[in-house]
Amino acid sequence: MSKKRWIAAAAIMSMVLTVPIGCQGTSAGSENPSAGSKDSSQEDLVVPKNQESTVPAQTAKGGNIAEQVQAPDAFELQFSDESGKIEVEVKARVVVPEADGFRLKTVTSRIFTQEDYDAVNRVLLQGGKLWDRVVDENDPAHGFTKSEIEERIRILKEEKESGESYVDQYGDGKDYDKKIAEFEAMLEAAPETARIKEIEPKVRFDSKAEENGDPDNNMLMGYVTMDGKDYFTVLDNNISPAWRWISFSAEYSENGGNYMPVGIEGSDTAQLKTSPADIEQRASSAVEEMGLTDFQYCGGEYFASYTEEKGRMVPVDYSYGVHFTRVIDGIPVTYTNNDGTTVEDNNASWPYEHIYLAYNDEGLTSFRWTDPYTVTDMSDEYVFLMPFEEIQKIFKEMILKKNSDFAQAGLDFKFHIEEIRLGYMRIMEKGNPTEGTMIPVWDFLGTKVIHYNNTEEPFTDSFGGPFESCLTINAMDGTVIDRDLGY
Repeated sequence: MSKKRWIAAAAIMSMVLTVPIGCQGTSAGSENPSAGSKDSSQEDLVVPKNQESTVPAQTAKGGNIAEQVQAPDAFELQFSDESGKIEVEVKARVVVPEADGFRLKTVTSRIFTQEDYDAVNRVLLQGGKLWDRVVDENDPAHGFTKSEIEERIRILKEEKESGESYVDQYGDGKDYDKKIAEFEAMLEAAPETARIKEIEPKVRFDSKAEENGDPDNNMLMGYVTMDGKDYFTVLDNNISPAWRWISFSAEYSENGGNYMPVGIEGSDTAQLKTSPADIEQRASSAVEEMGLTDFQYCGGEYFASYTEEKGRMVPVDYSYGVHFTRVIDGIPVTYTNNDGTTVEDNNASWPYEHIYLAYNDEGLTSFRWTDPYTVTDMSDEYVFLMPFEEIQKIFKEMILKKNSDFAQAGLDFKFHIEEIRLGYMRIMEKGNPTEGTMIPVWDFLGTKVIHYNNTEEPFTDSFGGPFESCLTINAMDGTVIDRDLGY
């Protein structure tokens, strides 16, 4: 099941992201413009960032966050590089937390617990029992019922009669006669109804499961039926010394079961009668009822479930998804669509924590919670924050510098920055996916329009919806952070 989901996601990504670059750029390291006065003709404006530079030598000079950074409510700026290949337009609101200051925090990865499962099951799945089909190793019907196989045969025959041929995501053509014959052979042995077994909903964790080659010991997986609908539910506590891919999800399985964000607009989203505001309220109430009091709403966007149709992944169901982020000392951790799974030089991978709930007119369609952690104080002192005037100068210089390689390769693009946000971000040290630091950062959020080799049709990179960070700057020292890498 998980393999199918991965294949579907990969196919969708290949169709949407025709230009393989993200708003963060592809720089392998973090960089820091000189903090002193700069000569515009100076070539060497950037020096590598030290790993220790995230722990500042200075503490706050006094005043709350707004008084320290002196940021406007809105900010506008327009500029380009010398070649004109990179244009940047900033028409953004500036969001600054209403708090006295930022303190550095230690972040420690944790696994999901029995309490986590019970809370999600009780609130989102109405306390439903976990079950799965019984599939014998030598079952010629592979667990399918007669009606399910008959439906698949019907679809295959319709596709064959249409006269259209196609290749799948692997480039292989479909042999209809062979596929139909395989299902017809299964039909004879298929039962009228599926055999079901109940699964004990017990969360387990064996720290050596991956090492011993038995990672399924750390996974709880099955279906839960709620209001007559089946939800594929997976709690996965698998970890290794090199990565953390801890996740907990429940998805309505009828319409493909692979809901993915598609942005904030689109003609097909009009299918939903329930307003985003009503869904946001429902999702917020569910999060509160689950006891996740450290999380708050941070935005929403439309989701779609996809299925394969004649070699293409097409949307079959829409819903509206609501994102939630952790709040620390009254300050939100800034949510972006960067998941933090990118690695360099075989270093460790540690995705960011994230919670979302998606609903359509009939109810819940998708829930996902990734990579939980615990937070402890590293220091009681408020950290020093650079004034916004310096941050915007760094942004102007670095967004051009970080994307100069793409311009030289024939890409012309224009950035549209719509929001500038100051908040917490979890960073990690290279090679350590267990413990990190929560620090203050500025994110410049927006989209970019790309022309490749002066093509007539531009590509608008808005796959991240309203949560695409085009540049992330350490608010304490002005260093640029790569959100994809996590440092």
